[in-house]
Amino acid sequence: MANAIKQKSGAYRVQAKKVVDGQIIRKSFTVHPKECGDDSRMAKKKCEALAKEWQLSREDDLTTITVGKAIDKYIDDRSKVLSPSTLRSYRNYKKDFSSILGIDAIDINTTHVQRLINDMAMDLDAKTIKNKVSFLLSVLDYCGNDRRFKIRYPQKAKRELRTPDTDDVKRLLDNANDTMKAIICLAAFGTLRRGEIAGLKYKDISFDMKKIYVHADMVISPSGKWVYKEMPKTSGSVRSVQLPSFVFDVLPKASSEDPEEFVFKLVPFTISKHFGALRDKCAVDCSLHDLRHYAASFRSDLNIPSKYIEEVGGWTSDSHVLTSVYDNALSSSRKKYIQIANAFVEENYQDIVLKKVP
Repeated sequence: MANAIKQKSGAYRVQAKKVVDGQIIRKSFTVHPKECGDDSRMAKKKCEALAKEWQLSREDDLTTITVGKAIDKYIDDRSKVLSPSTLRSYRNYKKDFSSILGIDAIDINTTHVQRLINDMAMDLDAKTIKNKVSFLLSVLDYCGNDRRFKIRYPQKAKRELRTPDTDDVKRLLDNANDTMKAIICLAAFGTLRRGEIAGLKYKDISFDMKKIYVHADMVISPSGKWVYKEMPKTSGSVRSVQLPSFVFDVLPKASSEDPEEFVFKLVPFTISKHFGALRDKCAVDCSLHDLRHYAASFRSDLNIPSKYIEEVGGWTSDSHVLTSVYDNALSSSRKKYIQIANAFVEENYQDIVLKKVP
């Protein structure tokens, strides 16, 4: 609670605050010793008591609740605007803060937060720790704890990308069944993530134009179920991908005329599981997501500017995958580079993709 400060006039003053419905409310209280029989100590105590009484006057006052309850309220208040995967992550974060869940949110200081960081550094990488702590600081700010936390994070380790080469991709395709062939083509040539592949519907595919409209994802809901999400990982991930005709030849055929039918009746976890089995069989050291890196790599080797690679993969200009290029994308140039990339894919992969596995 705030301490009363003696003013030049001799009166004691407290600047108090509390949070109601996510809004910080401030109020000052002043008591002069004359109101207490010229007793300065009594005036100070009375001033602080008035402030405390005001702060405790509402049950939903967030300045007096514990960190655990504050986290729950913070999540509940945002449940309508956050994605299912974000809500699930936030709820999972709570267990990392077990040592402070019973402490009032307003009383958390730098020492508490730094101890949490030190404990998490034993098992988690720097990026994960920063995500969790940033969430905690948002909760504390929401509850009126506006301290300037001077904390230090572990040094971020440089990430090494595992990029398969052309022989690796050929070996995967040569041993894949029809479904996995289609999935590998979409990832390695079309840059689709596993969630984007799982969320692909027939309405998103133009077989005439040889284009795929990527605008949806498959994510885990707070209840642990896979759900369709209209927007993918980031707004920049919404894109159209043009691919060689043979890729569309190996896509699963629709079982109905319903445009809402999913192309693959698989959730992301199952896609990764099937790919993992194929990868082990072929002795290829890469994940399905690493095929996106291959998609960027072979385009770079073909001297396609980064701007066009970013566009087809939904990467940002500051992505760790690519070097930023600041030239503007012209439609005529875009068409030329699409043709270069697709010619490379056709030359190297058309026969092996269309070959039937005995």
